Amino acid sequence: MDNENHESKIDVRIIVDGLDVAQLVSKAVNNIQLENDYNIIVSSIIPTVEVNIVKKVASGADILLIGGYGHDETFNILFNELKTDFNHIGLFDYNNIIVEDESIDFRLAEKEILNSIIKSTLSYSLNLINIHTLENKLMKVTHNYNNLLDDYNQLIKEQDVLTQENKELREDLDEVRSDFSAFKLRYDDIYSRDILEIFNLNDLWQDVFHQELNDEERVVIATNKFKPENIMVGQGFIAAESRQKAIEWLNIVRTALIFVDDNSEDLKKELSSNEESVPPEVNDDYEIPNNFENFWD
Repeated sequence: MDNENHESKIDVRIIVDGLDVAQLVSKAVNNIQLENDYNIIVSSIIPTVEVNIVKKVASGADILLIGGYGHDETFNILFNELKTDFNHIGLFDYNNIIVEDESIDFRLAEKEILNSIIKSTLSYSLNLINIHTLENKLMKVTHNYNNLLDDYNQLIKEQDVLTQENKELREDLDEVRSDFSAFKLRYDDIYSRDILEIFNLNDLWQDVFHQELNDEERVVIATNKFKPENIMVGQGFIAAESRQKAIEWLNIVRTALIFVDDNSEDLKKELSSNEESVPPEVNDDYEIPNNFENFWD
């Protein structure tokens, strides 16, 4: 509890140039009752102006009072060595406590100590305001920094995702390139091959002969029987090297169909007559269809 109370009070340390002055200052401090009346404690009275010693003892003080005859050389040296952003340094002016016979007036010493501490306390309070202002700015800067850090980390994560997606896309691209190379190698000579064009059989028949194709099946059968080179017929289409080649073949098939349809009876009679006149041994040596109509079966 004592530590908490001590931390809540203003810590003042007084630097003087000798033990005699230190004793006087100590007595004056006790008489003033700073802690009870002003919430101020004088934690140390330092009876030396040796810089290295003073720096060790004065470290951490809120207010430092340096005894001297005005802002003399000693004051300036100690000020430059001891001043920080978190303390305030004031002057305990000996000129204000010496009377005409050059002796020290005890009552004047009490008054000078109190005035010096009050002046320094006011300056220290202003310094605290500046410190709090800086702390608030620091908090805002820290908050902004944390937000930027979060944004940066998010960007890093997004970059990792994009990097992975880019890697996958590159792998897909390499695969597509490989497939394309294989396809190109496979079909590199496609323009040097004999390619068949495909035409709608019914449309082509109607364009050429100006009539409907009523017996597509017999066209297919005839094509399959004779197997003309580079001609295929089926499923309502005809494939040929060109439209002209397809038309030429359809002309042949149509002529054959007309011939068969127009002479079917005569052909049947002729085939029957030939079957009767041929000796039995000839029938055994040669296989002749029973009739021409069997061609379409």
